[in-house]
Amino acid sequence: MKKDNKKTPATTTRNILATTLVIVIIGAIVGFYFGLQLIKAYALEVTHTVTDSHASGQNIEELSKLQQQLAAGQSLVAKADALFSTPATYQTQALKDISKYASDAGISISSIDSAKPATGAAATPDYSEIITIQSPVSYAKFLQFLDAIEGNLPKMQITGITIGRPTIPSGDLITTDTITVMVSTR
Repeated sequence: MKKDNKKTPATTTRNILATTLVIVIIGAIVGFYFGLQLIKAYALEVTHTVTDSHASGQNIEELSKLQQQLAAGQSLVAKADALFSTPATYQTQALKDISKYASDAGISISSIDSAKPATGAAATPDYSEIITIQSPVSYAKFLQFLDAIEGNLPKMQITGITIGRPTIPSGDLITTDTITVMVSTR
């Protein structure tokens, strides 16, 4: 009998299917590997995005805190500005404040005179007001008046005062000559 070199169709089909199966398995492994690499890269990108969003969220919180601190600082700046008068407006402001405090305390002012700063004074000279009140005056009202001047904004400070008893003492009445008040300016 003669050997036929032809393979049977079943054997050929089996070999083709086995080769195809091996190629598909190798393709699946290669596809899975590259897919895994893509997923890892995407996961790294997502992690960076999440980290950036948290950082920007913290930046927003820090900026909000800074904004609140600036707003609180503005009131401090306004208070600091209120501590001092300007050389152009000190006299008007001082006259108005002294007159108001005298009225509130029930004291009558005879006169208010301005004294200029000495030449060669500091870069921000302080100006003085010389107040003369009608004597005798109640000691309690006088203290109220002095306390109001010392607590004033812009800052005023009493630098000279002379008080005494009237020639005929009566209750809590005192006499005073002049009161020198220094007005702080910028």
